[in-house]
Amino acid sequence: MKTLRKLLVVAGPIMVVAMMAATANAGCGDIGHGKATLKRQAWASEFGAPALRLISQQDNDPITGMWKVTFTVGTTTIDSGFSVWHADGTEIMNSGDRPPITGNFCMGVWKNFNNHYKLNHAGVSWDSTGTVQVGAANIAEEVVLGPKGNAFFGTFTITQYDMSGNVLETLSGNITGSRIDVNTVTNTF
Repeated sequence: MKTLRKLLVVAGPIMVVAMMAATANAGCGDIGHGKATLKRQAWASEFGAPALRLISQQDNDPITGMWKVTFTVGTTTIDSGFSVWHADGTEIMNSGDRPPITGNFCMGVWKNFNNHYKLNHAGVSWDSTGTVQVGAANIAEEVVLGPKGNAFFGTFTITQYDMSGNVLETLSGNITGSRIDVNTVTNTF
């Protein structure tokens, strides 16, 4: 009985990892004649074993893709960088004006409300030395995709909190985005 228990303790985790690896390495391709596609970033779990989620072609919203983004307040650019909107409703942005040591990536979730997009970012802010955590930061965006799908524009609000959750500062302005594709040269921010 002890041997069986030891075997289960050792083999159980190995089996779980093997099953997850097999799932994670599943081929991306057409399933059901173009009705759904496997996407690596789209996971379904609900506390069970993780598995790739089927996303229909309808889920491939026109805003998905990579964007060069610029945040302005009045005529002053306060940040610029690159943002990727994923088909599963998540987003990640690399802030080009923040040093990496201060945490220059933030992640968000988005939703399309009749071609009006709401994006909610969560980030962690650090002081300029990258050694003292300032607190959580929230960036809320509301954008509209341009008619050709190659640009978006809208507004943003950044709220910086201290470590106790108190508001330190709030800043609002405009955001623009231009699509990056395989032919785009990205030689400036």
